[in-house]
Amino acid sequence: MANWTGHDFYVVDTGGLVPGSEDAVQAAVERQVHLALAEADAVILVVDGVAGLHPFDSAAADIVRRSGTPAFLAVNKIDNLAREAGAAEFFSLGLGYPYPVSALHGTGSGDLLDAVVSVLPVAEQEEVEALALAVVGRPNVGKSSLVNRICGYERNVVAPTPGTTRDATDTIVSWNGHDFRLVDTAGLRRRSRQMDDLEYYSTLRSWRSVDRADVVMVLVDGTEPPSQQDIRIASRAWDQGKGLMLGVNKIDLEVDRKAWLEGFLEKFHAGRWVQLLYLSALTGAGVGRVLPTAWRIALDRDVRISTPDVNEWLKKATSDVQPPSPGGRPLRFYYATQTGSRPPKLLIFCNRPEDIPENYRRYLDNSLRDRLGLRGVPLSVSFRKREH
Repeated sequence: MANWTGHDFYVVDTGGLVPGSEDAVQAAVERQVHLALAEADAVILVVDGVAGLHPFDSAAADIVRRSGTPAFLAVNKIDNLAREAGAAEFFSLGLGYPYPVSALHGTGSGDLLDAVVSVLPVAEQEEVEALALAVVGRPNVGKSSLVNRICGYERNVVAPTPGTTRDATDTIVSWNGHDFRLVDTAGLRRRSRQMDDLEYYSTLRSWRSVDRADVVMVLVDGTEPPSQQDIRIASRAWDQGKGLMLGVNKIDLEVDRKAWLEGFLEKFHAGRWVQLLYLSALTGAGVGRVLPTAWRIALDRDVRISTPDVNEWLKKATSDVQPPSPGGRPLRFYYATQTGSRPPKLLIFCNRPEDIPENYRRYLDNSLRDRLGLRGVPLSVSFRKREH
């Protein structure tokens, strides 16, 4: 994720392009480039200003032009005025003005970025107050089928081949008088036999949706063990403070729930606090719980705890399990207060925060979660030395 003059955007760095190469690695890079161009709102072609114009530059420029994606030409390694004049020869590539830049020193990058952000789409203002719910996951786990079930109609093109969903659009749905904005992670616009490439760009789209969401549902295939990509997406949402629920799909295919849960808890340390829903996007089983659960998670994410209540909890927690005495000096916890929400953030004042063992930190975290009944909501507990 990058930001320039108030515009947020993602930057995808592809491998070095050698057009027409028969090398297997280069062939994979070229496939990746075509996938990136299909997904991008703008592209920057980088050429070497010291080496000068190369036949590969012309071939790469031709690929970029044929994609129809707004393109910009960056002539790199122009770090002094003497070299700047040489950038003019790259006009012959037909991509417009060759921006002289130095990636090493940052020279000229501002003008280039000004031009790039000028063509990026501007997010439309929300017309309704709605809870943003993102449905994310690996290709072909049933994301579009689930969204269609929730919406009650075939909003997306759905087929068993990975990558057949088209452009992502948000959809407003209502439940019990509450509005939800479904942030659906669509698949790639073009199919690919290279699942490594497909999963890479599918993950990138998931990152975008997680960033825009209040609550994230990571949809997984219950007939397969939890994958590293499932865990990465869940971890990112959790670390960003999003509400998190895990949809274990395809229960119509006899999912071993106990084995699946054990595998998930083994790979994801915060898994015990994540809200799990077992469902079938195909038959609709369990889908009716998605929106009510998301709403409850959103309320918990915005929970407010009064200072007397949080200090009553702290007193009881430290009484039930006495604080340790690292180095023979007892830890003392004085008082606590909530400092923020979405997700809840608490600050606890004590005498030596740097000496609190990790297991006692986890105990306090778990004790507070039990007290609040939080499920699917990250909790931030920090410690500070009390000033005398």
